[in-house]
Amino acid sequence: MRRFFKQFKSSKVFVTGMIVSLCFAFAGCSNAEQNKGSRSFTDFTHIEEEYLDTLKSLDFPEGTVLPERLEGEDSEASFQEGYGETRACNLWEYLWMQEWLDTYTTEPERAERALKELEKAFDMAYMGEDRCDDATRNYLRENIDKAKAGDPSGFAECIRVNYAK
Repeated sequence: MRRFFKQFKSSKVFVTGMIVSLCFAFAGCSNAEQNKGSRSFTDFTHIEEEYLDTLKSLDFPEGTVLPERLEGEDSEASFQEGYGETRACNLWEYLWMQEWLDTYTTEPERAERALKELEKAFDMAYMGEDRCDDATRNYLRENIDKAKAGDPSGFAECIRVNYAK
């Protein structure tokens, strides 16, 4: 009798292992979520062009001198399409936060414009679910709300942590 249960136990382990393996195999072959919002990879030249085109399409604070090329990236690397746009939008976000910090106590109209521009971020591709997590979107929302209340700490922290040179 003991021999029977021992044999049954090893068969049970084997069958369970096979079922788990098949589940992993089927899950790995599924492409249900892979095509949703997936972007292919490209080279630096394409990303730099995407970056510069996006810069041209955005509004920036008065007096902003925009870069003429994408700096700080390995020109031999591969990049996911959309990366150039995201980098341009990050620069846009930084410059409008800095504009608010520079003007909120002295030029309220310019500071208000900065907040209106930053509100547009939530409708932009770089803040989409395929490029940005909820925590980052919430962080920007909280910082804009702080700024609306006259509190510069959110933008100051964000710039210090994310854009320090």
